[in-house]
Amino acid sequence: MSDNKTHTVKTVPDGYTAVTPWIISPSTEKMIHFLTVVFDAEEVPNSRITDEEGVIIHAVVKVGNTMVMLFDARDGWGPTPTFLNLYVEDIEIAYQKALALGATSVTNITTLWFGEKVCRIIDPLGNLLWINQRIEEVDFTNPEEVKKRASSPEAIAGIAYIQKSLDEAIRKQKRLLQVSY
Repeated sequence: MSDNKTHTVKTVPDGYTAVTPWIISPSTEKMIHFLTVVFDAEEVPNSRITDEEGVIIHAVVKVGNTMVMLFDARDGWGPTPTFLNLYVEDIEIAYQKALALGATSVTNITTLWFGEKVCRIIDPLGNLLWINQRIEEVDFTNPEEVKKRASSPEAIAGIAYIQKSLDEAIRKQKRLLQVSY
């Protein structure tokens, strides 16, 4: 429908980014609870839409400065795991909250050469989540500094550990999802 007036619509709605994560899970209700407890997510008012059977067909939560869309998987769809990287102020607290809610540890909290602590979990709904806490600014425009940091024995061991734990997690997640639906 068009009228002769010039009307400009923003490409990206207020509060959103050009790329918006969308989580499809067996229980959006449980996923929202998990995100709220572990990552201080806030459900966007009036965003939850259910069908006549009570199935959540749309919901939005804000995690930090990011909107995340969610909805319930349909019968017969099979697993649709999400992979997300989340930044937090206190990785230890987020990690412990996640484990207390039934998440499985994939990668223990590890300090890496590029100025971040990281860990990984598989949440109770099968999603693989990276949890990161920035602990220092690293000057990536300085090739000598990057080379020095990345080539230390500690840096090499840290990267090897997180790569190995990721490989094991993906294989484990695949096995878990094959039997969970």
